[in-house]
Amino acid sequence: MLRPYARGDEALYVELFCSEAVMREVGPPFALERAERAAAASLRHQDDEAGRFRHWIIEHAEGRAGLLGLALRSERWVGGEVELGVLLRPAWQARGAATAAITAVMPWAFRTAQIATLTCHHAPTNPAAAALMRRLGFAQCPARADAPWPCGWEHRAEDPLAR
Repeated sequence: MLRPYARGDEALYVELFCSEAVMREVGPPFALERAERAAAASLRHQDDEAGRFRHWIIEHAEGRAGLLGLALRSERWVGGEVELGVLLRPAWQARGAATAAITAVMPWAFRTAQIATLTCHHAPTNPAAAALMRRLGFAQCPARADAPWPCGWEHRAEDPLAR
């Protein structure tokens, strides 16, 4: 279901970040050149042990559904805070793909990367994101000062579902 983002996945990255339908609750769609630069930078971070971003491709038997990303918000992964984001092709929205992908990445985040806190922020106009965060055991929290959206959620390593 999840596999690491790798060379050859840049077109999906660009497609998702340039799509108005995908980005409507995330922010303005990227211009093509910006999305291409971001896709290349994400590959560099993926290949670098000290990289600040990790991405996975969300795959199903019928094809690639989207992208799950983790962005380091502290100085290091171990004991750090990481922001979660999921971008899904419209055909995969509201079908459980985000739930399954986040559930699948949590063991990597808490056990392998040994982060302390997984956070997520979303627009107040996105009640589906709030419902997803609740369903996955995230607790509401104040939004970070640098967060793009005001609705904040967190899941801490000591929470039972993180193990």
